[in-house]
Amino acid sequence: MRTDSVCSSATTSEHPSRRNILIVGDVGVGKSSLVNLIAGEERAIISSGARSCTLHSQEHIVRLDGVEFALHDTAGLHEAQGNMKPTEYLDAVYQAYALISRLERSGGISLLVFCMKGGRISITTQQTYSLFVDVLCNRQVPVVIAVTHMEMHDPMEQWWTENEKAIQEYRLRSHGHVCITTTRGYRDVFSDKYEQSREMIQKLLLDYSGRVVWKEEKANWVKRMVLHMRTWLSPRRRKQLDGSDLRRKLTKRCGLSAEDAELVAQNIEQSRRMPADAPEEDKSWFDEKFGPDGGSCISLDSDVARNPWREGER
Repeated sequence: MRTDSVCSSATTSEHPSRRNILIVGDVGVGKSSLVNLIAGEERAIISSGARSCTLHSQEHIVRLDGVEFALHDTAGLHEAQGNMKPTEYLDAVYQAYALISRLERSGGISLLVFCMKGGRISITTQQTYSLFVDVLCNRQVPVVIAVTHMEMHDPMEQWWTENEKAIQEYRLRSHGHVCITTTRGYRDVFSDKYEQSREMIQKLLLDYSGRVVWKEEKANWVKRMVLHMRTWLSPRRRKQLDGSDLRRKLTKRCGLSAEDAELVAQNIEQSRRMPADAPEEDKSWFDEKFGPDGGSCISLDSDVARNPWREGER
């Protein structure tokens, strides 16, 4: 049986008893409803997301077939990069730091579930995908796509068949996917599809989450995120991150300890000193890690996983 590989250049940790699953996507795509679908009960509060901060994450513990999962319902970008205010940026930096700290302490990431609506793929959708897949997870974690709001399609999988080529053109690569609904509908009109969707998403988690557990040394992890997040600010707003007041903002506004605020502030100041048109540090990572000799690899059976990044380089 042929196998493909997902490579790790940092730390491929021992499999913890609890599998960390990141559930990410644009605001309003149904991430909280997806958590409730997986859990089989109301766990996550469903809201408009209008007041949710980018990268804010809520953890929900569920058990499936004797396996414990920590589902991290995590907010994506609210608007296209380059339009964020400095205060929103600092809030997002704090949320990134808190999420990384929690994942690092609990053993690393087992799977990323990218949640999207069936329909137009916006620039924010693409940037959210890149933020989590390319930057936070450094292309080291298996990715699956959950396409929601499929209740009007019969069969639901037909949407993927019709749109797979466009998804590949937008470089939303994945190891697997499901087309599902997260609503029973009025008077349970979609109840059968809802139960079918639960079975499919639960099977997807069990199939793909037990093979790779990845994390990175915390300081490097935070640094990479901060250097990437600088692109969320316009050049003018980037200059407003004055180092003399930055540590106070991180401790008072964001709640970081003095030691943690110092680490994050140094990374922000480093990114602020970089020219606006300087190439991002992560541009060369992927060729190194996914080339013929890149990194140490964990094999995945080809019938349950593919390496979508290598496919895109053919």
